[in-house]
Amino acid sequence: MKKFHPKLFLILFMFWLLLTLNLEISNIIGGLLVSFIVTYLSFGILYSEKGFEFTFPGVFTIIKYFFILIFEIYISAIDLIKSIIKNEYNPSIIELKLNIKDPLLITLVANSITLTPGTITVDKNANHLTVIYIRADKDKKVEKNIRKKFERIFKTKD
Repeated sequence: MKKFHPKLFLILFMFWLLLTLNLEISNIIGGLLVSFIVTYLSFGILYSEKGFEFTFPGVFTIIKYFFILIFEIYISAIDLIKSIIKNEYNPSIIELKLNIKDPLLITLVANSITLTPGTITVDKNANHLTVIYIRADKDKKVEKNIRKKFERIFKTKD
């Protein structure tokens, strides 16, 4: 029989309530059911008998990440609009090797890149990302910005 992880269940259920902001009994029951099913099916993927299969960043790291991500989304949107108006865009593809090893953190960095206007992560292979970007920056500048803004938040000592 598969193990049940109560912490993951609680996190998922609280996230459900925060996203729906609906305290009707049908919503609560639906949230409990979905959280239970996801927790049950995540055994062997997200967690095992030993615990979580990935390094979960601390609460302060997640809060810091959230604020940096929101800030970068707005700044990049303004930058992209300026580039398009001035006709200074040049789509390019770069290969980026991240210095982090945890698959969850690599996925967070890849998704952060995609959420930022003007950049899209199109492929992830271990800790290598393929990124399309629109601005007319130099390849090294884009790579340096990604490392500075997103990767360093989750940098762990191996």
